[in-house]
Amino acid sequence: MPPDSRGVNNVAKNVAKRPAAKAAASKADDDLFINAAPERALFVEMLTLDIESIPAIMDLIDNSIDGARALADEDGELSGYWVKVVASSSEFVIEDNCGGIDLDVARKYAFRFGRPEEYKGTKGSVGQFGVGMKRALFKLGRRFAVDSRAESTSFSLEVPVDEWVADEDPIWRFEMEKASRSYNSAKGGRGTKITVTELRESIAEDLADAQFLSLLREQIRYRHQAAIEQGLEIILNRDLLRGYTQELLAGKNFAPINRSFVVKSDDGDVAVRIIAGIVPKERSEIAKDDGEAENFRGASDAGWWIFCNDRLLFMRNRDRLTGWGDPLPSYHPQYRQFRGWVWMSASDTAALPWNTTKTGVDEDSRVWRQVRAQIKVVGQQVVSVLNKLKTEEQKAETDADMPTVLAMRGRSSCSQRTSTRTRRSTSPLRRRLLARSPRARSR
Repeated sequence: MPPDSRGVNNVAKNVAKRPAAKAAASKADDDLFINAAPERALFVEMLTLDIESIPAIMDLIDNSIDGARALADEDGELSGYWVKVVASSSEFVIEDNCGGIDLDVARKYAFRFGRPEEYKGTKGSVGQFGVGMKRALFKLGRRFAVDSRAESTSFSLEVPVDEWVADEDPIWRFEMEKASRSYNSAKGGRGTKITVTELRESIAEDLADAQFLSLLREQIRYRHQAAIEQGLEIILNRDLLRGYTQELLAGKNFAPINRSFVVKSDDGDVAVRIIAGIVPKERSEIAKDDGEAENFRGASDAGWWIFCNDRLLFMRNRDRLTGWGDPLPSYHPQYRQFRGWVWMSASDTAALPWNTTKTGVDEDSRVWRQVRAQIKVVGQQVVSVLNKLKTEEQKAETDADMPTVLAMRGRSSCSQRTSTRTRRSTSPLRRRLLARSPRARSR
C-alpha cells in the first residue's frame, strides 16, 4: 500500500474512534459531578425549624407595615392604614390595606427563596433576607392563599404545601390562580389578604389557647409600638391594639440621657439613638424594701428595649448582652426603675445587626459592638444614680444628706411616647440616611 493511502486509512480510523472516545470522556466527566439539588421537604423543614409561631406571625405583620411605610409621606405618618389579624384553631388570616404586592414583584421577587441583589425594596424597611413571608406561611399551615391588589395589577395564588413539596420538578415555582395587569385600584382599593388553612397541629393548639393569644397581643403591641404610634391600626380578633408608653423622670437639675451617633458599616450608615433614665416608683412599691428580692416577683419592664428600623428585637433585657453583670452589677430589684431604649436605623437593612427571625442580634457585628459599648456607658450612669438613691434613702439623717432623693421628689415626668421615640418627622439624620442609600433590600 502506498504511503499516502496508509495516511488516509489512519485518518479514517481515528475519525471512526472519535464518537466512542467522546462518549467515554463524557461519562468520565459525569462521574465528576454530584447532584446537590435540595429536597423540598428538607428545605421546608429546615426553613421553619428555628422560628416559633409568634415570630412567624410578626414577619407577616412586618410585610404589611413595610407596605404602609412605602406609601407614607415624609413625616412617616401611617394614619388610615390598618392590619387585621384573625387567629383561630381552624385558620389564620391577615389582611391589610397597605398597598398590595405588584404582580411583577410577586412573580420575580416576593415568592422567591432569597432576595436577588438587583431588587430594591422599601428604604428603611424590616425585610432583608427574602425568606420571611415564605417561612411564616410554611410554619403556620399546609395550605395558604394570597390575594393581592396593587396600583394597577392584582393576582390570586393558592399553594397546597404538601403537594408542592411532593413535586419532583427541579424548577421550583408557584402557579397563580389568576392575574391581571388592568386592575383599577381607584375602584377596588389596594391591599393583601393571606389565608392559611390546614394549620399545623402545634399552631392550631396555640391559636386555640387564650393565654397564647394574650401573649401574641402583648408582643404585637410591644414589637410594633412605633407603627401604632405613627397611626397604623392593628386589630387582633376584632380587638384594636393600643400602643405602649413609658414615663421617665426629669427635673430642674437632671434629665434622661439622650445620645445620638452614627456607626459606619460596609452596607451603609446606621443612625443610633440611646435614651435611658429612671421611671417613677409604683405606689405599691414605695414602702417595700429593695433588699428583699422576694417582694418583687411580678413582671417588670425594667431593662433595655432594642429596636432595628422601629422593629423591637429585645424587651426588658437585663443580661450580659446589654452589660448587666459586666460591667454593670447583675440585675436586682433595686434597679427596677431603670429603663433604656436603643433605636438603630438604616436605609439598607443589611447594615443592621439582627438575625433572620428579627429576635436577636449578631454579637460579632461591628455595628453591634460599637452600640453595645455605648449602652454599657449609659447603663453605668443610670445605675450610679439609682445606687445613690438607695444609699441616701437608707442612710440620710437630714435633707442635706439626700440631694438626689429631693431632686427626684421635685421632678416631673416626661412621656416615653414624646421624649424617647424617634419620629421620622423629627429625625433629619434618619431622613438623610434613607435619602442617600444606594440600595435597600426588602422581604
